[in-house]
Amino acid sequence: MQRHGTGNAGAMPERISDGARSALRALLRSRAGARRLRFIMLAASLAFAGCQSSTVDDALDVEGGRESSVAAGIETVGSGPVVIGMLAALGSAGERDRRDGAKLAAMQLGGDQVTLAVYNARPGAAGAGIEALIGRGAKILIGPSRTDQLGAFSAGAAEARPPVVAFLPNGVARPPGIFAFLSDETDSAVEVASYAVQAGRKRIVLLHPPEMEQAGLARLRKGIEAKGGQVSAALPFSARASDGVASQGAVLKAADAVLLGPGLESPAAAVAALRATGALSSGALILGTSELPAQRGLMGTLVCRVDQAAVADVTQRYRAEFGRAMTKDAAYGFDAAALAIGIIRSRGADALTAATLSARGGFRGLLGAFRFTAPGDIERNCSIYRVEGDSYQMQDPAPNGF
Repeated sequence: MQRHGTGNAGAMPERISDGARSALRALLRSRAGARRLRFIMLAASLAFAGCQSSTVDDALDVEGGRESSVAAGIETVGSGPVVIGMLAALGSAGERDRRDGAKLAAMQLGGDQVTLAVYNARPGAAGAGIEALIGRGAKILIGPSRTDQLGAFSAGAAEARPPVVAFLPNGVARPPGIFAFLSDETDSAVEVASYAVQAGRKRIVLLHPPEMEQAGLARLRKGIEAKGGQVSAALPFSARASDGVASQGAVLKAADAVLLGPGLESPAAAVAALRATGALSSGALILGTSELPAQRGLMGTLVCRVDQAAVADVTQRYRAEFGRAMTKDAAYGFDAAALAIGIIRSRGADALTAATLSARGGFRGLLGAFRFTAPGDIERNCSIYRVEGDSYQMQDPAPNGF
């Protein structure tokens, strides 16, 4: 994640050590000369202009709503010649919001070029939904969001079917030709570690829950190493047995940064245990995931959080259309449909291919800039915040592209 903005380097708190402050300022200076790559601007970014919010939680309803019942079958939005297919499962609030976010994008951005065809599938009917959407001529499929629906996509048919953008995170095994679209806590951990690496803080000690699965640890380690970092130690931590950290003085002394990993039970207790060892160097950074709470025991910790580009106008339109607040799930649905619409409007329906989706320049939506890797994983730019008391303060805004 290369950053090009000027950030907020002059507002670093006194609680961050001089060494850490110097490293971060060096990082911000180095970004000014970084090479900017061209990237495709989605119609979502161009069609709506609104006021910026500090985090996505400020503008979107993160609690969501109640479950609702929807009739099975296909519903359509728009009447354009290019069909975008969407496979939705019935029932959950998240599914409803993703569907309605996609419908809003089709209504606002599709014009006379696009028809969004949504197949509301009952359990076990994903295969029928895929066939129905492809039968309608869908050039791209959005969804599913449930892992039990992935079996409906035959691995051997990837080249014959349209590309699929699924509402699933990178950690879910997917057949070829299916692109993940959701970012999770592990992704945020990798990105904040990347930020530290760019500041020259490459040796990272990971604190993780004792019960964390080996696959999750391996994914996290692989992601950090791909960014140029080194996980020098992975230490299990439990607030009920925090004395285990005290015996790791030599490991902590050599650390450039400590990452409070996904699912850690008590991050504040972990930081207290780290401080109590007296082994951390003055320049060591404390890093956390997007789920890290803002509380005084975590003062100075840096976290990576996905921001929206400019959602004020979109959230108003969403509420006016559907009678409820826009959620992050709805923003995901909006961005997935806007991704397809943006490609159609700028390059034509024939450009809806895996190769176009894998363009390294990436795309931009309500939730910021993103791109896909060749295997179909999602990478999202995020802003770096630091914990100040019971709130997050902007440290460095997300880059506009890659």
